[in-house]
Amino acid sequence: MKKGVVVALFVLFVILLSCPALALWYVDSDSVTVDLHVESSLELSLKPGYSLDYVTANVSFVPRDTDSQSVLTIRADPKPERITEDGYVFRWRSPVPSIPKYEIDSRVQTKSTFHDVRKISFPYSGFSSDIVPYTRPSKNIDSDSQKIIDKASELAAGESDYYSVVFKMADWTKENVKYDLSTLNTKASHKASMVLAHKDGVCDEITTLFMALLRAVGIPAKFVSGIAYTESPEFPQKWGAHGWAEVYFPGTGWVPFDVTYGEYGYVDPTHVKLKESIDSADADTRYEWLGRDVNVIANPISVSADLVKHEGLVADNILLGVDVLQKSVGIGSYNVVETTVKNRRNSYVSAYLFLARMEELEVEGNNYKSVMLAPMETKRFYWLVQVIDSLDSHYTYTFPITVADMRNTSAESVFYVVPGATVFSREEMERVIDAAVKEEEKVYSKKVEINCSQGKEHYYVYDEPDLECSASNAGNFPFKGLEFCFEDECRTADLAISQEKVFTHSVKSPKPGINKVSFSVEGKDVSRTVFYDLDVLDAPNISVADLEYPQQIEFGQPYVVAFTLKKSSVSVPLGVVLRFDAAGNAKTVEVPELNVDKKFLFNLDSEDLSVKPNVFIISVDYEDLDGKLYTEKEEFGISLVNVGFGQRLVIFVHDLDRWLRNLFK
Repeated sequence: MKKGVVVALFVLFVILLSCPALALWYVDSDSVTVDLHVESSLELSLKPGYSLDYVTANVSFVPRDTDSQSVLTIRADPKPERITEDGYVFRWRSPVPSIPKYEIDSRVQTKSTFHDVRKISFPYSGFSSDIVPYTRPSKNIDSDSQKIIDKASELAAGESDYYSVVFKMADWTKENVKYDLSTLNTKASHKASMVLAHKDGVCDEITTLFMALLRAVGIPAKFVSGIAYTESPEFPQKWGAHGWAEVYFPGTGWVPFDVTYGEYGYVDPTHVKLKESIDSADADTRYEWLGRDVNVIANPISVSADLVKHEGLVADNILLGVDVLQKSVGIGSYNVVETTVKNRRNSYVSAYLFLARMEELEVEGNNYKSVMLAPMETKRFYWLVQVIDSLDSHYTYTFPITVADMRNTSAESVFYVVPGATVFSREEMERVIDAAVKEEEKVYSKKVEINCSQGKEHYYVYDEPDLECSASNAGNFPFKGLEFCFEDECRTADLAISQEKVFTHSVKSPKPGINKVSFSVEGKDVSRTVFYDLDVLDAPNISVADLEYPQQIEFGQPYVVAFTLKKSSVSVPLGVVLRFDAAGNAKTVEVPELNVDKKFLFNLDSEDLSVKPNVFIISVDYEDLDGKLYTEKEEFGISLVNVGFGQRLVIFVHDLDRWLRNLFK
């Protein structure tokens, strides 16, 4: 069989389907230095006879030092009258310019910062008085809306872990609210309850809903606005104003969560923080004036940025591993990709994992998964994939499987698509995933060990294969009333500590190829399932193909009979005996085993033929591993034409000689 690599190329990429897409360089960077430019202006509406002594603008959209960023330089024009905790205060005195404007230029260095979060019980009620206001509803964050309360309660139901609740709120919001620039409202962001109803919004509104869900269950959250980098085609300027959240964790402090970017518990170092507030509706600029017959309107703030440099490399918090359930499958088959994620830190972390796409491999559902890991925890996740059924059956395909996170940590595996190999159904692979997930959820699942074997080394499709599975209690818990099941055939028994039970099963009407036979142990405190790969051989088969011969021939001419013994089965025919009877002239060829198609060519002379019908017989006998005999036969005829009287005498002598030799054999 010809071999070839898979036709499609694949690329590692990072795509967020509901938000601006992220690049890779800054996610890995230890620090990023950016030049920021902030500007805006005021419009004055003046009536005849007006008077105006001054105009003041209190601008809060100003970079400042935090634990993750440092303001290296900053310059404002005009020079601010004073600097407060809220920002810069600009004042224009009489005569006030017709269009008062300000500009703030700064160079800011941000640093990748990881916040150690340990286990906290949920719900939590011990917040200090300065944190409590961030648990209450506000203008846009209407956490007292009944629909917000209902959804938050649904997501937090049964949870006892504080970080897990925050993660679930973030991930639900990201998965269910579409990032949509068409919802952008220059006057005001929508309330959280409206975002919940319509399931779309921009980053401010996505963050607003996330915060409202948290506050509805008593978790403090604040709104952060600033600037961040994106490679989304919707933002050709790359840098733009952006909003995200900070969530309060007792014992740790304020921890960033950018739901739009899928960054839970951290933000990449291109996030430059300019302002924080209780609500997204809080104004970036407050202004006042002293005068008569004057109205002042503030224009939106314009923010731009240029990257100066990025430095260093941040180690990832996780280790990745990837494997596939079946290393070889047929065209159109399903397969399972298993990803193992290990938390390297002694604190909570989250990661966003991606399965690299290929045109020839369809992924059921999303090709990305959000992962939350407790300190030092290891989890397994599964993707169901299907090989397209339009591949060329003359080739063997190699499918590389790559899983990566946003920090470019990756793991690779591979499987092969082989024409004629087993085609696994969706139902078979879903059972594998369900059993694996169910097993991990049970407390004692790994305390039961299962070993399975088959009765003999090989089976054919005409057999009823015998399987034997033993289940042993490897823990310290005596199990009562367990269900031991081969597929749907179940028996009930107890399994005491250090005891073992053995069960047998006959597989009816097996399919050729790999038959995945499940054996499960199920009970209140245990769920353990294994899938035994029972390799069943199809019956060996040989066919006579590509037969070539002359249907008519004149006496005395040489001729050729050619044909191919074609191996038409996956299993190998053994002890092949080919008997070729050329109108009474027999030839025998023996082949120990037919691994590939084999062509035969016989050079013959028409002087051996008769004027009577000349019957040619190709007979093939062969066996399987069990010694079962199979026979294939092909017959055809060749006629002599234009035979003269003298030739008929020669033929008569030959026929008589052949008759006598056969008589005395």
